[in-house]
Amino acid sequence: MTVIAGDILYIPADMRHLPFNPGPGPATAVIARTDPHEQESMVLLPELEALVG
Repeated sequence: MTVIAGDILYIPADMRHLPFNPGPGPATAVIARTDPHEQESMVLLPELEALVG
């Protein structure tokens, strides 16, 4: 999935995802989570990082 400046992207709860910037320059994003306990419920998936190369 590709998003561009001005886009809004909603990622549902329990949806595995890995945001990354494939472009040559820096990217700025505003990230908001709706789960008040998001730090406790977050699961890191290092195997997804192998998909970005």
